[in-house]
Amino acid sequence: MRSPSSCALLLAIALCTTTTTTCAEQLNPPRRGGRSPPQPRLKSSTGPSAKTAQALPEAPQLLATAAAAPRAAPSFRWALLHNWLYFLSLGLSVPNLPRVISSIVNPDGSTGVTPASIKVSGDVETVDKALTFLGVGFLCALSDVIGRRALMAWSAAGFGLTCLLQATCRSSVRALFLADFIDGVSSCMSPVCQAYVTDASPPDRRVVNLGVFQGLSIGGAFIIAFPLGGILGKQLGPRVPIFVAAAAQLLNLLLILFVTPESSPPAARAGRKLDLRSANPFGALKRLFGGAPLLRSAAATYFLVTLARGVLDAQFSNYALYRFGWGPQESGPLLVLVGLMLAVAPRLVVPRLGLLRSILWGTLLFAVGQTATAFAPTPARFVGSIFLSSVGCACIPALVALIVEQGGQAERGALLGGLGSLQELCGALGNPLYSRLFAYFISDAAPIKLPGAQFLASAVFLLLAFLVSLSLV
Repeated sequence: MRSPSSCALLLAIALCTTTTTTCAEQLNPPRRGGRSPPQPRLKSSTGPSAKTAQALPEAPQLLATAAAAPRAAPSFRWALLHNWLYFLSLGLSVPNLPRVISSIVNPDGSTGVTPASIKVSGDVETVDKALTFLGVGFLCALSDVIGRRALMAWSAAGFGLTCLLQATCRSSVRALFLADFIDGVSSCMSPVCQAYVTDASPPDRRVVNLGVFQGLSIGGAFIIAFPLGGILGKQLGPRVPIFVAAAAQLLNLLLILFVTPESSPPAARAGRKLDLRSANPFGALKRLFGGAPLLRSAAATYFLVTLARGVLDAQFSNYALYRFGWGPQESGPLLVLVGLMLAVAPRLVVPRLGLLRSILWGTLLFAVGQTATAFAPTPARFVGSIFLSSVGCACIPALVALIVEQGGQAERGALLGGLGSLQELCGALGNPLYSRLFAYFISDAAPIKLPGAQFLASAVFLLLAFLVSLSLV
């Protein structure tokens, strides 16, 4: 298992090896054969000034050469960096936000899991997911028209303000809903960064780069953020890591505004107009489900897999605390395992099995892992079942790559925005479903105590996804 520090070093190496182009190279691009083109000279041949002029290229010709020089695409690692910072903040928040919510909801101010705190956390997250569903397709389609950086900055600013409100909230449930309202109307970082990756990647590297992006920017962030958030939360209280998350988004915003290059320059966006009919969430879904049969089947599989995966986002921390008494520091190592497998599994599985078989067998393995999680009687078996689920998640970047390949350059942002809308719809549906299943089956009203009921529901969705994915083969 890689340590958090080694994963940070790996990411730093990746960023430091980003290919750049100097100004001189842009003004004088290399020609075939390695020779520079002959420089034009002034016709006059008398006098010292004429000799000096003969040694210099004509200014109009120099400007024309510079204008004709092809623009080098930026590295996709810029998108990886900004999504990594975004999920670093998310990973710092995830283990600690349930305790903040519990301290506000529980009458005695305790941070323990109760049916009331589970319901509130599910409802708050549902607001976020519902608003993101309504807006993410529009924001991603807008990035096709005005560029990626503007929407990446909007998302970083919104999430930073969300974390700041959550960290400062002491007694008002309304403030929690306001924070997630802001997050919902600004959330688009991941799909816009995916569009950045497709802009910056040649066709033969697009699938691989999307897999690297998915693994390192999400899994690599969680490897560091989960244990760090757990340690800070236990030593300094659950609000301190959320303040750190807000600071990380401020850094993210400044880098986007002043350092990161644009992957979709004005020349590439010339003539593009925002189509409001396809930019709304229902138009974005129609783009996915109203296309070719292969696209429809892949989108349906993605919907079911994402709906199933939502149980880990919605109730992992609450379940670990209720079932095994794990706080942020105890659940941190397991979350590191999840992050590590999200980073490594796509790199190992997809190149060996290919896209279609990675989708097929990854979905089935994911279902097995969720079923095992529901009935795991000991911490060791719980860890093993989460490991299986994490490996099975390799089907997700494979599905994204397959869907992206069905669209052209001009519609990548809108297509990925459609996936973002679909993902948020899954969150809006899954969060109240899983929170209420969990709250009911640990309450006295349940005929049997089954804390893992939500994981069984997730496994059912994955089995349906496996059946749908058979049409892709």
